[in-house]
Amino acid sequence: MPDANKHGNKHELKAASRPPLFCTIPSSFSLILCALLCGLMTLPFCYPGYPGPTPKPAAAAPPAVQIEARIRTEGLDKHNRALPFTVYVLSQDVSWKLKSTEDLEGEHPLLSPELVAAVNRAREVFCVGTASYEGAARTEEERAARRAGELARWIGAIVQDAQKTRLFAVNAGQYRGPAEAQSADQRRAIIIATQEHADGVDLGDALYAGLKSIQEGHPIVYGLLHHYSKSNEWLKDSNILEQ
Repeated sequence: MPDANKHGNKHELKAASRPPLFCTIPSSFSLILCALLCGLMTLPFCYPGYPGPTPKPAAAAPPAVQIEARIRTEGLDKHNRALPFTVYVLSQDVSWKLKSTEDLEGEHPLLSPELVAAVNRAREVFCVGTASYEGAARTEEERAARRAGELARWIGAIVQDAQKTRLFAVNAGQYRGPAEAQSADQRRAIIIATQEHADGVDLGDALYAGLKSIQEGHPIVYGLLHHYSKSNEWLKDSNILEQ
């Protein structure tokens, strides 16, 4: 009897020391589940036919300004003091929007590297305001004046040295020339930038002389001098407003 009890106790101890099967299942199952999930997550990247995530399209760059004409000339005032300058005529797609004083046809394409450099080389920058034939004369002349001021404000934002570069707004008024000219052509954005010159030059006088000397070869210049309601006065000193 004692031996039987001893053997019985040994079997009971062995049975007690063996961990129950249900205790090992959860941890094993967790490991297997984790392995399966990891495999599923990496499978799309390993499979060569999988296109992967669609990249977001890059933001479109702002439209580059198109300068239709760069007209270089020089004018002399009544004392024969020279004023070299360049007329920048922006293309039709960046003309002023009809009945707007704040928006151009393009999406603010004005601040191109070429114009930024030209403005900051200049001693003076003249921002010319124009309006097309549509509308009452007084209303459109006022609109042209506001456009000149708005253009000067945009240009002023890129001037690096306000002591060196002076800004002026000039109002050419409403277009009154031949009817075949397109409306957008009549309200162009125009900038005149001067180069180095002697102090004391009569700016309006020299600008007029320089523009007059090239008008026959450049219709836009001819129009400014003859086809706008203020053609005879926009370059007089009293109408050149420093900003």
